[in-house]
Amino acid sequence: MKIDNKGVELCQDILATRVAQMIAKRENITPTEAIRKLMESDTYGLLIDTESYLHYESAEYILYMYDTERLGDWERWLII
Repeated sequence: MKIDNKGVELCQDILATRVAQMIAKRENITPTEAIRKLMESDTYGLLIDTESYLHYESAEYILYMYDTERLGDWERWLII
């Protein structure tokens, strides 16, 4: 089953919200601060790029990508 653009956008929004919640809880920051941090990342850029298909992955997987990016482990991040 193929999802339309609205469905993809909904998946992206839900995933971004979930990842931001996980970041906020872990780092003891506000959800607004967490979403700002996420949106400034290359991982978020991939999440909103519909051709990357990252919206088919889990929030945990995206958080792992975000963490790897923040650690500067670009080699691992690129093969994820």
